[in-house]
Amino acid sequence: MQKKVLFFCGFFALPLLVFAQNIDPKELTEKISELNNAYKYDSAIIKLEEIINHPSSTSIDRYYAYIEKALTYKRLYNYAVVLNNLNYAVEEGRGTAIEAHAEARVKFEKMFIHFDLLDFQQARYHFDKITERDLELVDPPIKAFYWNVAGTFKIREGKYEEAEAILRQGIAVIENENPEHLPAVYCKLVNLAEHTRNPELAEWAFEKGIYYSKKYGIDIYKIRMHYDMSHFYLKMDDYKNAYFHERMGSELSGVYNAPVQSGNLNMVEKELWKKRRELERRYERYVQIFLTVTSVILLAFLVVLYQLFKINKEKRYFIELENERMREELEEISRNATQGDKQLEEARESLSDRQLQIIELVKQGKTNKEIGNELFISENTVKYHLKIIYNVLGIENRFDLK
Repeated sequence: MQKKVLFFCGFFALPLLVFAQNIDPKELTEKISELNNAYKYDSAIIKLEEIINHPSSTSIDRYYAYIEKALTYKRLYNYAVVLNNLNYAVEEGRGTAIEAHAEARVKFEKMFIHFDLLDFQQARYHFDKITERDLELVDPPIKAFYWNVAGTFKIREGKYEEAEAILRQGIAVIENENPEHLPAVYCKLVNLAEHTRNPELAEWAFEKGIYYSKKYGIDIYKIRMHYDMSHFYLKMDDYKNAYFHERMGSELSGVYNAPVQSGNLNMVEKELWKKRRELERRYERYVQIFLTVTSVILLAFLVVLYQLFKINKEKRYFIELENERMREELEEISRNATQGDKQLEEARESLSDRQLQIIELVKQGKTNKEIGNELFISENTVKYHLKIIYNVLGIENRFDLK
């Protein structure tokens, strides 16, 4: 029975072992970024939900899916959902080989959220909690965004030269590996130029940022570049250029339409939730059916075992009865044999030596004629002696004598 249970457990666990996912995080990031850059946010969320809810997904798979989901909603400025997914991500990372990386990554992302919301007090709080070890654990783009935040704090402190050095350091970090994110750094250089009233730096940073935004088709960076340039020209009292960049940013925002996209994603997630709930209910029904069938089979098996036990018990009972009967018969035979031997001993005194000789020869299985030849007497004489022997011993024939 134990072997059968182990077999069934192994049978149902086998698909999970064979089809375990172990996704490539780099490929996932590239795929989700490609979908998001094409405004296919619903496709991105559906793909991530498939990973999160797939029965073969590992905790590490789900961690990366939650991170990408948070980044997708971050593009649409839905920061409440971003925070929820970051919390899910760090929970999935706990107890795994990437636990330290997961905790570090979520630290950075929470800092970026407060920074994007211009909540500099909270951003500074999270910024101060980040260690050198955390920086070693994250990828180059995260480091570059970290330098963005560090540069912004230097700008706010009036340390412009230090700020520019830090921002250029960020550019150097991601220029070769992740150039699609360079506009995020160039935006901060435009902000720096606003404080230093440096048109050359602002225009250079804007041209660079727009170039990479167009090259990689990331409209959110185009929007930010135009709005940042609009603020710069307002600071410079150049209202014509300020208006131009404000209008360009507004037009791109209309196409981007983050609130509508976010609302659409909420609808997609609700639909996915309904489908998932239906699958869960169906799975529960299958489990119920399986348990019912298993219970019936187990009950039938127990009934068969009971019947076999009952039959074996009855069989043992009849065997014991038969053994008792045979034992009594053997005792009876033994008693009869003992009694016969006793009778023979008692009868020996009434029998002659010749008759005792005939008894021994009969026991040896010899016929009357053979006995007569051996004792040199006639066959009739042998019969006469046997008649006397039968009468003395109280028996009827030679078989009883044997």
